[in-house]
Amino acid sequence: MTYSTPQLALIEAAERIVAERGIAALTVKDVQVAARQSNRSAVRYHFGSRNDLLEAVLDLRMRPVDNKRQEMLDRIGRSGDPPQARQAVEALVHPLAAETLGRADSRYARFLVQTLFDPVLAEIAQKHLRAESFRMVHKLLIGLCPAGEPAASWRADNIAQLNMITLATQEGRGTRRPESAAVVEDLITSCTALLTAPAPKAGD
Repeated sequence: MTYSTPQLALIEAAERIVAERGIAALTVKDVQVAARQSNRSAVRYHFGSRNDLLEAVLDLRMRPVDNKRQEMLDRIGRSGDPPQARQAVEALVHPLAAETLGRADSRYARFLVQTLFDPVLAEIAQKHLRAESFRMVHKLLIGLCPAGEPAASWRADNIAQLNMITLATQEGRGTRRPESAAVVEDLITSCTALLTAPAPKAGD
């Protein structure tokens, strides 16, 4: 979907408010003021409701993430070699890092972290966070984990959350690109280690 300039202003205002102050601070009036829209019904006119506006934030930001992740998964599939744990983690981490640390003035990672704590936003986010490429990489992570179920699912979920939280922390600091690259590589290494750690022995 292509958004108009007024729509983009409202989307970016909503993203900024949620990222910096939480969803409880998000009101239609605050978004209208932050977006410098004179029309007090701008959100309702362009999106219908506050929740529809939140869905638009996720739609705008997740599409490039989803596309890049799918490209990485396709390359893994075309290689003909069995997928490796680090490749799967890279397919999870790199697309979101590119859309957050790789984009000037991004607040999207901090916006996403709010989904971990707010049930309303979490429900809205589910259909976007569970896009096909995310489901594929999540399934791949589980399959590559030696711990077996249910620990493999726990680890895949923890890795996805660690990815969001780490990127949100760095995004908020305005990390310079060379340092950001080092942070992302260390995140991938840490997540790979978490995924591939041996299953605990009974009684441990």
